Amino acid sequence: MRKGLIEAIILAFGLLGYVTTAMAQVNHVSINSRQFELNSVPQMKVNVVAQIDDVSRLGFYVRQLDNGKFKQQKLSVQMINRFLLQLDGTDIIRDKNAQLIITQATPSKAVILVVVAVFDAPYSFKSANLTAHTNNQQSSAVAENPVKKLSVISQKNKQTSQPSSTTVTQAIASVDGATQQVDCLIERDNSDTLWRIANRYKEQWHTSVYGAMLAIFEANLSAFSKQRIHLLLKDVPLHCPSTAILSEYNNKGVDRKVFEVIEAKHAAK
Repeated sequence: MRKGLIEAIILAFGLLGYVTTAMAQVNHVSINSRQFELNSVPQMKVNVVAQIDDVSRLGFYVRQLDNGKFKQQKLSVQMINRFLLQLDGTDIIRDKNAQLIITQATPSKAVILVVVAVFDAPYSFKSANLTAHTNNQQSSAVAENPVKKLSVISQKNKQTSQPSSTTVTQAIASVDGATQQVDCLIERDNSDTLWRIANRYKEQWHTSVYGAMLAIFEANLSAFSKQRIHLLLKDVPLHCPSTAILSEYNNKGVDRKVFEVIEAKHAAK
């Protein structure tokens, strides 16, 4: 496992003696990437998978050594999607050994979940796109990175008896430098699993099979029974993930771990 992938897996079976019942609701925490260097204000993305999609009880802080004293600043939190958060601070980080501290509130006190070395996390020039991603979103938000060409499936011949039959076209429209996918549907048939679909599209989307599965899930929640990632429905059209969604899944190691934790969480319900 590469340096920088720091994970906190919280199990309800009490594998960690200090973990309380409330903390068992958090399955996974890790730094996805950071968007700042030394001597600048902190900006980073953090993966969080919880039993309930509520991270309001979590606190995020950066601690650094400044003039011989430890100083700690609380980071603001903005949700990018249901598994990814953007953290931002206001005070410059000058300590190369600065740490990200993640806490969770309990009835009696705040308990530390994990302490992560900030500069061990991978650097990424991609800043967060905080446009809210809606379910089955058909038009993409602006991606802040260079435009990636995506193969787009355009739905034609609507009177056909096989609605899964589609024609591949290049239907990317450029508006003021933004990339939009027009009427984009994923090609699939009822024998396709989520893995098979993602494996087919991963190269076109410039991501891994795990990133592609997470992106499909995020863009098509209603296509999954009870919104569980392992229960893909048949006879339901799948919309292509927007470029904004795809840009958040660019780290195979992190995406794989997040997918595995989500899958285990949903299968246990």
